[in-house]
Amino acid sequence: MTKIELDRRLNAYRDDIADIKLQGRVIAREYVSGEKYQAATGLTPIYNVPDMGTPMINQLLYGEYFTVFEINGEWAWGQSVNGGYVGYCPIGNLTPDLHACTHHVSALSSHIFPEPNLKSRPVDLVHMMSNISVVDEKQTNGFVPLADGNWIYATHISKDYGSDPVSEALKFLYTPYLWGGRSNTGIDCSGLIQIAFASVGISVPRDADLQEQKIGTVLDEEEVPEHGDLAFFPGHVGIMLDDMHLLHANAHHMRVSIDPLREVIDIVSFQTDKPPLSCIKRLSLDL
Repeated sequence: MTKIELDRRLNAYRDDIADIKLQGRVIAREYVSGEKYQAATGLTPIYNVPDMGTPMINQLLYGEYFTVFEINGEWAWGQSVNGGYVGYCPIGNLTPDLHACTHHVSALSSHIFPEPNLKSRPVDLVHMMSNISVVDEKQTNGFVPLADGNWIYATHISKDYGSDPVSEALKFLYTPYLWGGRSNTGIDCSGLIQIAFASVGISVPRDADLQEQKIGTVLDEEEVPEHGDLAFFPGHVGIMLDDMHLLHANAHHMRVSIDPLREVIDIVSFQTDKPPLSCIKRLSLDL
């Protein structure tokens, strides 16, 4: 069989082990069926290699599923069910005890408490679009009970989605930039876009280049950008507030900021030999 080079960000395979679903497409010494785990902490880092000294490439939010193909010491190698991203994460952040999602966190973040008492010491901090499993919607002191025995404030979670990804993205204004981040404690450019669209019920890929490849329709040069269009640059993405202003998580300001599109193009032009603005794309919210 000819070895096929699939995108390793989205396909779980190494020379020694691979997802059994890839058998016949890639060469590995062993093919395995993964076991589903769930993120048990507010934020679970994912790395390209099992080494916390290397750059984080992604994060699992609380309650997100992770298909584990290998556990080696303190590390699990697997694939995020949401977005299909492959990598290594600390096994201590995962649990095999699965709870079905009934709600998601609609606030930027919320504490989980051991009892329905705002004065009790929180057990964790969870973030927007985390999966929450509520066992009873009857409130006690404004809190609802979770499947793991803890409690969360009822108005911080929802079964419903927003209607405007720009409004959802604006909630992250001034959030510090963090490579691989997906929360209001730190977020990167594509993470901002992914969470903003997840907040309106639309799943988009994790990385900017994948978002550019797989979603939306490219505007013609004479078309004027509109509210909600995505502007793509080499290795970067942002969302248009109107025809002139871009909301984006960026390393220039090291935060989520609003900048004139023209100014962003000028900055990028000094950082690359490629065309500074790759394209502007428009997404249907009926995806």
